[in-house]
Amino acid sequence: MIESGFALMVAFLINISVISVSGAVCNSSNLNQEDRDSCEDLDLNKASFLLRNVLGSWSSKLFAVALLASGQSSTITGTYAGQYVMQGFLDLRLTPWIRNMLTRCLAIVPSLIVAIIGGSAGAGKLIIIASV
Repeated sequence: MIESGFALMVAFLINISVISVSGAVCNSSNLNQEDRDSCEDLDLNKASFLLRNVLGSWSSKLFAVALLASGQSSTITGTYAGQYVMQGFLDLRLTPWIRNMLTRCLAIVPSLIVAIIGGSAGAGKLIIIASV
């Protein structure tokens, strides 16, 4: 239980950092017009410009690593939470590989449906909604 709480806290801090940086950059008074336009229609494909002033050309690489870390942390935490629910609260006695497969399938099917129906834009919106 402590591991899940810690993992959720790490994911929360990473997400808050990304949201805070985007808010600070997009509300800056000395943005050029191209960056203002990017702030108006901000999605994950254009978000690396938020760190450009601080990190230069490394901004897109660091943003990708931050998104990967946040996604991994959230995914692992969700898997652990589902496993705890199936083991303890629901008292389902399944072999470990069946329980793990069932938990992972239940977690990925809604995301897969959104990605198939909504395409790349739908998956991007799902990531943003899930992060907030």
